[in-house]
Amino acid sequence: MNKKEDIHSLFQPTFGNRPEQYIGRDGVIEQFMSGLEEPVGSRNRCTLFLGQRGMGKTALLLELSDRAQRAGYVVARVTAHEGMPQAIIEQFQLNGSKFFNDDKRKLTGVSAGALGFSFGLTFSEAAQQQYGFRSKMSLMCDKLAEKGKGALILIDEVRTSAAMREVASAYQELVGDRKNIAIAMAGLPHAVSSVLNDSVLTFLNRATKVELGLISTSLIRAYYERAFRSIGIKTSDEILDRAALSTRGFPYLMQLIGYYVLQYASDSGAVTNDVMIKSEKAAMKDMEDNVFKPILTPLSDNDRKFLQALARCGGTVTTAKLQAALGKRGPAIQPYRKRLIEAGVIEAPRRGELVFAVPYLAEYMLTL
Repeated sequence: MNKKEDIHSLFQPTFGNRPEQYIGRDGVIEQFMSGLEEPVGSRNRCTLFLGQRGMGKTALLLELSDRAQRAGYVVARVTAHEGMPQAIIEQFQLNGSKFFNDDKRKLTGVSAGALGFSFGLTFSEAAQQQYGFRSKMSLMCDKLAEKGKGALILIDEVRTSAAMREVASAYQELVGDRKNIAIAMAGLPHAVSSVLNDSVLTFLNRATKVELGLISTSLIRAYYERAFRSIGIKTSDEILDRAALSTRGFPYLMQLIGYYVLQYASDSGAVTNDVMIKSEKAAMKDMEDNVFKPILTPLSDNDRKFLQALARCGGTVTTAKLQAALGKRGPAIQPYRKRLIEAGVIEAPRRGELVFAVPYLAEYMLTL
């Protein structure tokens, strides 16, 4: 294996890519997989993953997809959008068709109408025209059950919409009918909160909720040590400490730092302070391009001024201190606070306090 292959096998610093190993998420994965073994309707078979940008939500869904398939599930993985119900049906047909390769017999007439399928997972013309998403999913679950397969729906970037209501409501009804189906959804905290507060979707409050936060830097350090040693990269304890602490526990930054350390290590595998400086600089450039700028682009000038004031205050900031920094009183800052929390830019760890939701964003704001 050459150096380039080593780098890409250990680190995947691109949004939506799945890393070779998950750090600090083992318990989350095992909890969900255990839920698939529980009876239909178990709350662990309906899970909501909450996390800010760069916390590894999409990568986690990819891992769950692979593991669920090995556990006997056919998976439909989609990103939330208005055409989602039809996309889910198509994903089940595409991913489940291989289990029906022996079913080449095309059924016609009354039999086709009764079964709802013409062959394999292709709906009969009558079913295609007359049935909605919920009925088609019921037929799909029954058909997959014939092959001993369950159905798993994975939804990324979840948000409140008519399509979300249709899918979630159908799921609830299918569970009531004892179909072997499970669902996992991932999104920004405010988006998931909006879904939970929707009058049609309140039943999702009974689902398992998992907050994907920062990872322990000690776990990151241990992973770096194992990963670097596995391909002959030589690092001192000081370098390992520095690399881990530089990530601030942010999963995306963990991938970036590791990637660039391997990229810039000498041919002999040595990692010096100069290598770390280059790696940190390159990682911060990627953070700027792929995280900070996309976050800030949609914001107004006043939103940015709010964030700059928050950055100047430093750390966790009280509302009173921020009001003083902005020269505003009372509820004047509330619209900005609400909008920026919903955008996943800041968080309120406790009542009356605010903090940046993404590591290093405060420092970046001070450079603008």
